[in-house]
Amino acid sequence: MSHVGLLIMHYGTPSSLEAVEPYYTHIRHGRPPAPDDLEDLVSRYRAIGGPSPLTKISEDQAEAIRAAVAAQGINAKLYIGAKHASPFIADAVHEMARDGVDRAIALVLAPHYSTFSVAAYRKAALKTRDEVRPSMEIDFVERWGELPEFVAALRDRVLRAASGWDLSQTLVIFSAHSLPTRIMGEGDPYVEELMSTSRLVAEAANVPNWRFAFQSASKTGEPWLGPDILDVIDEEKSKYKNVLACTVGFVSDHLEVLYDLGIETRDHCEELGLVYRRADTIGVDITVLNALGRLCADAFQTAAV
Repeated sequence: MSHVGLLIMHYGTPSSLEAVEPYYTHIRHGRPPAPDDLEDLVSRYRAIGGPSPLTKISEDQAEAIRAAVAAQGINAKLYIGAKHASPFIADAVHEMARDGVDRAIALVLAPHYSTFSVAAYRKAALKTRDEVRPSMEIDFVERWGELPEFVAALRDRVLRAASGWDLSQTLVIFSAHSLPTRIMGEGDPYVEELMSTSRLVAEAANVPNWRFAFQSASKTGEPWLGPDILDVIDEEKSKYKNVLACTVGFVSDHLEVLYDLGIETRDHCEELGLVYRRADTIGVDITVLNALGRLCADAFQTAAV
């Protein structure tokens, strides 16, 4: 009987304020950050109360997906790996190899495909697979931004956050992490997929005024995708009384949600005299995670054919 595994991957986050430097260095491909840049990042973590809850939320999401796969009659062992924190993706794949996993389904806790995100996770997993157990088959669920349960969950969160507001006086801004603009010349579907999710949620929530914006661009010395959410707010400030931010690109609370949207964007709106709210992220939404589990179960069935 073959051994099957379920590999769930997420971005990763430092486990403590002391771990921010090695985490940041890993993101920078081994180049230590400048002291000022490191202090800026540490100060952001302090502002949200310490390390972000991403790891715990991702673990809970992964376990819920595993349970949903099991409910479909597939007894797959769960493995969790992060891109930039321990246990890394390579650690998870090593563990799969030690356990003798013959076939696995992999899913990234990011709804939209990009060469910088999902493709990078895939490359990392397959690189280690080729090194330690080349015979292990790993199939990937690469995108789920149009999953009906995901769209419905975001719709509900937008409507809940907007409760009591006049939607005609409200601008809803859907957001996701910016990436270097060079991906557009490579045919990357990231922007198209983000716009599709945003459009579906806006239609489902029947919001009359919405924009899409990017957030959390890094300082790398090259152009990143825009417009930035703060620039969109500046452009629209005279038209609306309220601003509601809903990230479609992040499914967990973490630094880019709790600080970039929860503090920086909030403060910017307050300075402009705008009323601001942030819609909740998906978190451990069992309906969404059950749907992801069914996607993974379907992928197991397809791979077995």
